[in-house]
Amino acid sequence: MNRNQLYGSIASIVIILILILLFLFRGSKSDRLTIHKGSLVEAVYALGTVKPVDSFVLKFGIAASVREIFVEEGQSVKKGESLLINDSGITFRSPFAGTITKLSIAKNETAMPGLPVLEIQNLKEVYISVSLDQESALRVKPGQHAQLSFESIRGNVYKGEVERIYPSNGQFLVRIFPNELPQGILPDMTTDVAIEVSSKDNVILVPLVAVERGKLTRYRNGKREKIEIRIGAINSEFGELIQGDLLEGDEVLVKN
Repeated sequence: MNRNQLYGSIASIVIILILILLFLFRGSKSDRLTIHKGSLVEAVYALGTVKPVDSFVLKFGIAASVREIFVEEGQSVKKGESLLINDSGITFRSPFAGTITKLSIAKNETAMPGLPVLEIQNLKEVYISVSLDQESALRVKPGQHAQLSFESIRGNVYKGEVERIYPSNGQFLVRIFPNELPQGILPDMTTDVAIEVSSKDNVILVPLVAVERGKLTRYRNGKREKIEIRIGAINSEFGELIQGDLLEGDEVLVKN
């Protein structure tokens, strides 16, 4: 190896070492956050489905053919408006004002007993249905506030209130009344739901990103110390300090 090749090899090694040091430095970069008191709202998170308040499915009790049909899918109807006539001359009418969301039969076809013939939904009055696991269901009560957000309308949060919670076929269902909803929301659309199950004021807020296996690094009066803590209620960013020597104004270490 000549002198130029030797210098080139040394330069390459130096560059590699510098890159490694930069990587290690960036990987270990950390910040400090100041501890403060504040309010903490704890929530149960779930995916909700928009449901119509009024929904009607027409079924025949016996096999019958359809003599005449007066409506089409997507058509709006008024209460009492004629829907169809069967071969016995019976006219079926809409029980409320709504929209024909399903029409499963054509003129002169025979409908078998118990099978849906058509469906009507009131698209203007809706509620939110949420299915929860047992642990979450135990924390939800009527009257609790809820926040609703839609994936296609990010940045906007809409308010609601828990009306009732009840079991159904092995599920624990929550019915939420929306105080407001954006235009264009229809039944069967989904929404992210956050039900506020508890609220605490004037508590020490611990940044969750600072906690690792029940410990965090605290800075107080220029002294660094790793301490054990215990947190209670949490939200997406903070936990309520219920045990540990951590005061308002202390700083904690947060790794990036």
